[in-house]
Amino acid sequence: MVARKCTFWTLDKNGEVGDINRNHHFYYQIQGQLRVTRRQFCYFTLWTPKGIKITKIDRDDEFWKEKMFPKLERFYMDYHLPELIDPRHNRSMSLRNPSYIEEAKSRQIKTKP
Repeated sequence: MVARKCTFWTLDKNGEVGDINRNHHFYYQIQGQLRVTRRQFCYFTLWTPKGIKITKIDRDDEFWKEKMFPKLERFYMDYHLPELIDPRHNRSMSLRNPSYIEEAKSRQIKTKP
């Protein structure tokens, strides 16, 4: 038996594909791409044993404003901008990692089996 998990959509009791999981990294990626390309929607296509599922995903400006932009801005200000101003990479120095990035790395290492 082969089992595959697709956590981008919720599944009902009958195994039917339901709503989109807005916490999935695909949703973040799609919203970012819609924002950057200034598109209003895209079509997300998924193969299922019961046939192809095509879903129209609209750009969600509220999701961008509340969930994505603050994280991107923080990353830019704490990590990317300092590297642009005072590059360490060219001097063979380790890159700056803000504490929240180091903490996330530690948590990820602890959760790996």
